[in-house]
Amino acid sequence: MRTFYKLVPAVFFFTTCLFADPVRGMFASLNLGASVAFQNHDYTGPTGAVDKQKKTKIAPSFGVSLGLLNQIEKTKAVVGGEVSFTLPQSRQKYALNASSGTADGNLTIKNPYILGVYGIAGLMLTPKLMLYGKAGYAWMKTELKYTDLRNENPNFQTYKKTMSGLGGGAGANYLLTNKIMLGAEYVYYAPKSITPRNNNSSQGGQLRKFVYHPSIHSLSMKLSMLF
Repeated sequence: MRTFYKLVPAVFFFTTCLFADPVRGMFASLNLGASVAFQNHDYTGPTGAVDKQKKTKIAPSFGVSLGLLNQIEKTKAVVGGEVSFTLPQSRQKYALNASSGTADGNLTIKNPYILGVYGIAGLMLTPKLMLYGKAGYAWMKTELKYTDLRNENPNFQTYKKTMSGLGGGAGANYLLTNKIMLGAEYVYYAPKSITPRNNNSSQGGQLRKFVYHPSIHSLSMKLSMLF
């Protein structure tokens, strides 16, 4: 009799691993993780040469997602879509140093939020474990503040821009119950480059050039509920 009672939990666990309802319906997720922003910024220095600044910023990341998943009848394939809103908490300040080592000013970059729309394609490796990929388009709010710029009056200015571009990634979800999923996800986003300010002043006999082209990598834990 004791052996029977010991076997009951094991049988129950084995059964729930083998059998589960199809993954189907709307879902909402809370996302918590970290983002790595590669801040690529090109500008014309005091000599007229284009200098390239490459900085890396690691910051916590928070977000929410709302979407739809549908496991195709009698298959392991899952398709769906998602709208996500992410707060990367990324803020970085550094000097605009020319290749000669001369300081030409300072730049502060903030990336307050990213709004993304993605399509999802996945596969149920087991009735409870899903691997998936996602791809789509995203918009990122960006704020660039230039201060102490050489030979400019005024020598400070803030520019607020919305950047956009392709994004995508991959992840895994595990169904703790038929309604709750726990997962991990990686997303890469590389918006199109922007010229944040008017290049109407010269350095070294050339009009100044300011081009910002970041790339954002994020890794998050996701807690989702199916409806």
